[in-house]
Amino acid sequence: MNISIIINRALSFIALFVFISDFAFSQLSTIDTKCLWIVRDSMKNKEEVDSALVHAYEAGYDIVFLQVRGRGDAFYESKMVSKNHLINNEFDPLEYAIELGHAIGLEVHAWVNCYILWSSKYKPDNKNHLYYTQTDWTESDLHGKMDWRIDLKSPKSPQWEGIYLSPLHPEVNLYLREVYKEIIDNYDIDGIHLDYIRFQDEFYGYNPSGRNEFEKIYNIDPRDIVRGIISTRYGWTQTFVDSMNTAWQSFREGKVTELVSFIHEDIKNSGKEIQLSAAVKPNLVIARERWFQNWQYWLENDIIDFVVPMNYFPEIKDFNMSVQIMKNNLSRNELNKVYMGISTYNQDAQSAADKVLMSRLNGFHAVSIFSYDSHKHNLDWFQPVIDSFGNPLD
Repeated sequence: MNISIIINRALSFIALFVFISDFAFSQLSTIDTKCLWIVRDSMKNKEEVDSALVHAYEAGYDIVFLQVRGRGDAFYESKMVSKNHLINNEFDPLEYAIELGHAIGLEVHAWVNCYILWSSKYKPDNKNHLYYTQTDWTESDLHGKMDWRIDLKSPKSPQWEGIYLSPLHPEVNLYLREVYKEIIDNYDIDGIHLDYIRFQDEFYGYNPSGRNEFEKIYNIDPRDIVRGIISTRYGWTQTFVDSMNTAWQSFREGKVTELVSFIHEDIKNSGKEIQLSAAVKPNLVIARERWFQNWQYWLENDIIDFVVPMNYFPEIKDFNMSVQIMKNNLSRNELNKVYMGISTYNQDAQSAADKVLMSRLNGFHAVSIFSYDSHKHNLDWFQPVIDSFGNPLD
């Protein structure tokens, strides 16, 4: 299917909910930066790294996000974190990928999962894994159930993502900071790319140590706020109730931002030219209210170089809704730091190409595709997406 057919298809969708007059191809912004997520499954050996990076080069990508920390393990050499058991002890996936990537003109960004720790239905084989050694660091829900106590083999809700570290535990951010500083100091990377830099959901955030930290400041147990005990019914003023709700929201949000700020500071102190980015929830309002991920603040205060909203909706109207929320809330300068994330695992290639064109129509100049691994055994699948990066008249 050629590019003109793809554009006609995209416009037929757009016309359902956006008024377009005198549309011309010249209204499409140019894509100046093209990024590709490469999952850790493609980082286990030289052959897989070769295939992934050669595809990225041939398809014209500029940046690759290489997943080097997935579930509390390392796809690089570390004195702090055990290497993934599928990697030969003599092989350093990140070092090899940097050498190859730079040789063929790709920027290599180390993609690290932050707070998520484990998601398999089987426990880790490595007894040195944080799952075993730091159980008190794990997340807790509103009822006080710690993540490490979860029966991994039992059925889970569709929203459950895995075992999380608690951003509120006073040692967690300090530990993660050192983990990422090791990568910053030891590797010639072009960027650090943060993922799962958020809470699992608003239902979480009740790690006992974290609750104690809040209580030391406000003399209030945050569980009492959510359970309605801190309310006018029990003699508190409405002003106090509102202030405690705001304080609890800000406390959780602030801990996530603290980790981003730590990494920003360590990059600055390193003297290296390393960009800091994050994969974020696409609706910036809900990202803050539900996942305590205030990425608008990160952009406003220049503690991050760019964000990649995971705008993975297969329906173009849902995709566009997130786009319009960004445009209504962010300045032009901040919008220039948004690299639109588009999925390939839950829609056909033409639909993914539509999302690229929708991004260009709305003035975005950078996109990121998730992921190479979705169709790495059939690379022709990506052709419509790759075509949508270019000039429709070519």
